[in-house]
Amino acid sequence: MTTPSITISGILRQTVVWTFSAIYLSTMVLVCGLTAKSRRTSRGPAWVRGWGWGSARLAGVKIRYTARARAALDERRSRVLTFNHCSTLDTLVGGAFLPDGGVLVLKQEFRRLPFLGLATATIGSVFLDRRDRERAYASLQAAGDRIRDETLQVLIAPEGTRSVDGVVGPFKLGAFHLAYIAKAPILPMVMHGNAELWPPTQLAPTPGTSVVDVLPEIYLDDGDPESLRAAADALREQYRQALAQGPPD
Repeated sequence: MTTPSITISGILRQTVVWTFSAIYLSTMVLVCGLTAKSRRTSRGPAWVRGWGWGSARLAGVKIRYTARARAALDERRSRVLTFNHCSTLDTLVGGAFLPDGGVLVLKQEFRRLPFLGLATATIGSVFLDRRDRERAYASLQAAGDRIRDETLQVLIAPEGTRSVDGVVGPFKLGAFHLAYIAKAPILPMVMHGNAELWPPTQLAPTPGTSVVDVLPEIYLDDGDPESLRAAADALREQYRQALAQGPPD
């Protein structure tokens, strides 16, 4: 494993970002924790966007949206938003574009993490229980009901974990099961430049610009595992091609 590079400027920027995050997220937890659950999905995304945008800028990264990405994010509909996960920077940029009605989809185990578990719970995140097949399906069904009933836009990385080499990894089927159960389309979000700006070999991102784009929505008519696998593989290939071509001007 390559040791992450360390620079004085990187250490300073990371120190500022972590200090900002500690203060900001503590305030978010307090405010959202005192907010009625029915209102958290309206207030929570605004708080998350503020944290993501502020952290990215303090880290030296600007975020640019293509016109079609901005138009898509301005809508509020029941949707599953997928994103390519190749860098730690994805967390900041993904937070910055979380739309109204947006929530995070996380593993149930995430709730046990100190502070972060509480922070994500107070903004109405969707937690999936994957301990066994029956629990997993029940949690997907409950999440699908929430997406429909509350007009949620859930944000999920179909890879399941961050790629270590900047290449889009194999897609798991959770996002596709969720979209089918919720009868909601998948909106693929593409983040250009994140893997180059903040690879695993760096302690902090290189100052630059992350570009957020979208691909056409996908509608799933069949919940059969083979059909979902075909849809997952096809979407992965679309991501690979989009990232290879680079962001539109």
